[in-house]
Amino acid sequence: MRINMAAVSVILCLLLAPATLAQKQFTVGTEDLNFYPHYNFTAADSSGFANEVLRLFAATHGYQFSFQPLPVKRLYHELDNLVDFIYPDNPNWAKYQNSQARRLFSDPVIYNLGSTMVLPENQHIHLTQFRTLAVIHGFTPTAWLSLRDQYRFKLYEVPNAVSAINLVLRGQLDGADVEYNVAQHILREQQQEGALVVAQHLPVTRVSFHLSTTRHPQVLQQFNRFLLSHQEQISALKHKYQLTDSLPQ
Repeated sequence: MRINMAAVSVILCLLLAPATLAQKQFTVGTEDLNFYPHYNFTAADSSGFANEVLRLFAATHGYQFSFQPLPVKRLYHELDNLVDFIYPDNPNWAKYQNSQARRLFSDPVIYNLGSTMVLPENQHIHLTQFRTLAVIHGFTPTAWLSLRDQYRFKLYEVPNAVSAINLVLRGQLDGADVEYNVAQHILREQQQEGALVVAQHLPVTRVSFHLSTTRHPQVLQQFNRFLLSHQEQISALKHKYQLTDSLPQ
């Protein structure tokens, strides 16, 4: 019996095509909030530093990335379910989330500068004097939580960074736990640059942002190589979005 090899080849191509295509399409789980200039995935036309970095990586390797915004507290439980990757993520967050401890992490993409924003007259306030802090819903203010047994302050959850900043501007709360670059952008947008400052004696954190996955280690390795080979473009994007990796002295 003669086998038509050309026909076999066509059949194999048809059978393998869906698998190949599936490996090129990925869903990235993101937070359903505006964290500009770091990222904003709340709408299809939203922009931000991470938006551009991830799209540049996808284009470089011929991948198709779709972004799935989810509530912060739900996001980290959807790896392997709704999403293939998560951004942002950090190895230290898993212990607070009761979620996948086995997920894999890329090299750092950028750093989150957790700061306590206060009115200028409170720049040198101490923990013994501090009473009220705005925190964004879904975020875990780890540096503050470790101090709750020693000092008398209360945490007030708010829906987003803009709400946190405005409560402090109006004098309704003592401080806001808001990332430094995000706070600076909000103040510029509201034409109130310099109206809030970083408290000198209150918690400050510098946390790395990573891409994470449980089932695509090879893509993660490609992403790490991309971060090294595209440093110039990534630095240009940081400059474009006025992002700094360290607090001003």
